[in-house]
Amino acid sequence: MAKTPKDADPKAANPKAAKDPAAPKRGAQIREAFRLTRQRDKRLIPAMLLAFLVTAGVFILVGFLLNSLIAFIVFGVIGGALVAFIVFGRRARTAMYGEIEGQPGAAAAVVSSLRGDWRLTPNVAVTRNQDIVHRVVGKPGVVLIGEGSTDRLGPLIADQQKRIGRVAAGTPVTVILVGNEPGQVPLGKLERKMTRLPRTFKGGTVDQIEGRMRALGGLNIPIPKGPLPKGARLPKGVRPPR
Repeated sequence: MAKTPKDADPKAANPKAAKDPAAPKRGAQIREAFRLTRQRDKRLIPAMLLAFLVTAGVFILVGFLLNSLIAFIVFGVIGGALVAFIVFGRRARTAMYGEIEGQPGAAAAVVSSLRGDWRLTPNVAVTRNQDIVHRVVGKPGVVLIGEGSTDRLGPLIADQQKRIGRVAAGTPVTVILVGNEPGQVPLGKLERKMTRLPRTFKGGTVDQIEGRMRALGGLNIPIPKGPLPKGARLPKGVRPPR
């Protein structure tokens, strides 16, 4: 028997009901990130407003000179909103770094939010003083990220390098020490440091390297609390902060 309008799928009859179910969640994440960022950054709204006005003003000026004011007003509003959102994203990330800096596992939180193919195994080595080493597999090879005292991290890094050499000999190993001591990379610059590493391998080779790294295992310690940027994912084996 043919379906009557009452029997029809309500999602098919109402396109709005068929929208991505993750959309409300993303909206809530953005609102929460805005609220937290505003608490830490009192200049957030002025900075976003200035970015909007300057961008829109440039478009309007160009439109006036080209005698196409209405069209460029529309472009100016869209462009200003986009630039303001970019400013928000950068300041939100900076606020997140300030929120988690100094907490054990902060570097893992930053790496877990990076775009691209990064396979993070957090806390592969830890000392009583909470010096921590994380292992990341990606197109640059293997990256060992240490947090804590340079002197105490030295033996941990050396041990991890030996272990990696036994299961993946010849794989490039990059060492990054995060902190504010001489020779270390500040937490706020870790993302730039990671994204500028040379890409040596393709996805298939990265899978092979990751498979070999699994034999080395890791520990299960939660990453620190703090707002993560939109799209941030917790790595496998890491409990979400409570």
